[in-house]
Amino acid sequence: MEPAANPFDLLSRSVIVTGTHYSMTTLTGALLATADEYHLLHEPLNPEPTLSYDSLRPPRWYEYYGTDRFEELAQALAVFLDRNSFPAQVLDRLSSVRTPQEVGQVARYCQRKMPFVLSARPAVLKDPFLAFSARTLQQELGMKVVLTLRHPAGFAESMIRKAGQFDFSDLASQHSLLETVPDEADEICRFAASNPPAIEQAALLWRVIYGFAARYLVPDARTMTVRQEDMVSNTQAAIDRLFAFAHAQPTPSTGRLVAKNLQAQSDDHAGGSYIRRDGAAATNKWRERLGADDIALLQEQTGELAARLGYNDFDWSH
Repeated sequence: MEPAANPFDLLSRSVIVTGTHYSMTTLTGALLATADEYHLLHEPLNPEPTLSYDSLRPPRWYEYYGTDRFEELAQALAVFLDRNSFPAQVLDRLSSVRTPQEVGQVARYCQRKMPFVLSARPAVLKDPFLAFSARTLQQELGMKVVLTLRHPAGFAESMIRKAGQFDFSDLASQHSLLETVPDEADEICRFAASNPPAIEQAALLWRVIYGFAARYLVPDARTMTVRQEDMVSNTQAAIDRLFAFAHAQPTPSTGRLVAKNLQAQSDDHAGGSYIRRDGAAATNKWRERLGADDIALLQEQTGELAARLGYNDFDWSH
């Protein structure tokens, strides 16, 4: 076992992988975590975690920890990286176990955290729900951020199919967050008070998250963007960029993960894996499943921002 390291130092050298949900954060984080330089910390801001991973259990999806809440966020994340917290975390979980499924979740937690116990390393913080709080961690600790991008229509198709809708009260109830997105604040509150069509919800959520990123994260040299489409069409170049940005080296596990998950055949995705899929099919299925009117609405409401993030008119063809 390696000597103990300062958890706050480990945190400052960690890398955040974030974006919207359904934007390939899981695959991107898993790829980067195959490097010997990093461990993987799974969704520390998920408000509904299982016993299988660490979470602050924030009260809302996409909770925003601004500079006034930095200490709260950083201290909790540092505990998750601290090997000395492992025994207490396991005992706490075991005390709440009620079902065989939860026993399995605790076993999975031990499997995930054992690398942290055996060797002190920075982590890949894979979490779409860090999309807003990543700004604070970057400002205060200088952390690197990998922003995963997905075509607005691709995100909309996945959100509608898998979740059906998004509760904008999670955003509208965060006044400090609304102050950071003044152009969208009124519409966020309106959507929270009504039930607009799911396609409009997807357009606004994409615009809010990536508008925030374009304003606060993308201009910073400590941020890199990874488009899902580039990861699929030019996989090796995208991986090379990702690892170079994180100052990490690919391992044999990297290639195996790509072969197993990114280059899987379309029928491999039948089980609902978040990362095992036919990459080309995953990026294009919105063209088959969304109607022309929905695509036109998405382009109207997100097209300008999407163009700033690399999606031109050709990318909207269907």
